[in-house]
Amino acid sequence: MGSIRRKELTGRKPSWEARINIKGHPALSKSFPSKKEATEWVQHQELKIRKGGKVSRMSERTTIAEALAEYLTAHSKTDKDGNKVSTLTNTKRYAVESVSYHLGLFTVHSLDRKKISAFLTKLQETVIPAPANKAKSHPLYDGDRQRTYSPGSARKLFYALKTAIEWRAREHQYELGDKFAAVDVPPAWSAPRDRRLNGDEEQRLMAACDGMYKDPEGWRLLIGMALETAMRAGELLGMRWDEVNSLDRFVVIPREREKTRKGRQVPLSKKALDILAKLSERRSEGEQRVFESFPDSSVLLGRGFKRITKRADCVDLRFHDLRHEATSRFFERTSLQTMEIALITGHTELKTLQRYANLRPSILASKLDAGQIVLKPQGAKRETKQASSSKSTRMASKPLVHAAG
Repeated sequence: MGSIRRKELTGRKPSWEARINIKGHPALSKSFPSKKEATEWVQHQELKIRKGGKVSRMSERTTIAEALAEYLTAHSKTDKDGNKVSTLTNTKRYAVESVSYHLGLFTVHSLDRKKISAFLTKLQETVIPAPANKAKSHPLYDGDRQRTYSPGSARKLFYALKTAIEWRAREHQYELGDKFAAVDVPPAWSAPRDRRLNGDEEQRLMAACDGMYKDPEGWRLLIGMALETAMRAGELLGMRWDEVNSLDRFVVIPREREKTRKGRQVPLSKKALDILAKLSERRSEGEQRVFESFPDSSVLLGRGFKRITKRADCVDLRFHDLRHEATSRFFERTSLQTMEIALITGHTELKTLQRYANLRPSILASKLDAGQIVLKPQGAKRETKQASSSKSTRMASKPLVHAAG
């Protein structure tokens, strides 16, 4: 049962302490400035217990920083050298650490929809600070311009916070309420990028790799693999030799390194196999990472790639645009169905791939000239169900492994 008592403190206003002691449930206590608030709290907690709910004040005693630190610790493992290694992607881990920096002093209980919404709004108006240990920029690096957090970045931080806080509530069995409900989450893409490689840009990129002081050939192989597989930067940098199956021509991307946390198999074209053969010849003894000469950081990769694009005079080209280029080529150069391409690229929503399906007019025109596309006159009858079924069977029988050919 609950009890309420008045507390007299010298030099301070009196307060009311509410206590609840029910067998089979943790003892609860909390102080309030008025007897009415204390009474309402006791009644609410007792009602929750009678309805079979769990009560805990852990969320009131735990800061956001403590909750997120526990989440990061739980999502790490010990490698063969005894070092703690995160099982989260670099992007997810960075997002959790960023949220902890900005909201760490709040308690889990005090976090509500209003605070979260204000944080997301303020974040998009905040200038991203330069790293504390930043040295003088490379003459070809143009990343010193001031930038604010994009809506997409704010969205990532919101879901990192939501995932971590909800995980901890489940682990310690306490309720969160509707903290994350009705929050106006920024869109993933305020303006989706559609940057493609134009003209001889691919050749210029490869030639510009010669200007890299560290492993220019490694850069060429990395760019080539990105264009053949449509793999993300983090997936390429983390790729291990024990995940490569050259005989059956695919590479496995494990769940912990895949954005959607589902994992997938990426087929390897002949060109991709040739790239892997060259990388195998360069492999250091005992090294597990395929791209061993590169740091395991997509941020550092992006900085190096920016220097290459400056030398190649490729304006506004990012490493992730190579994934967009590779995916577009799947649509342009193969007869793969959208669903098959989604299995290769790891896109979970087919509508995301629709923008890739808008092939360049020149590609379509060349296919018309080659007789690959037959335009039926208006009013022509639709193909019969039997013919349609036969066509679908022929397309489905095409081997997935030749997707990137």
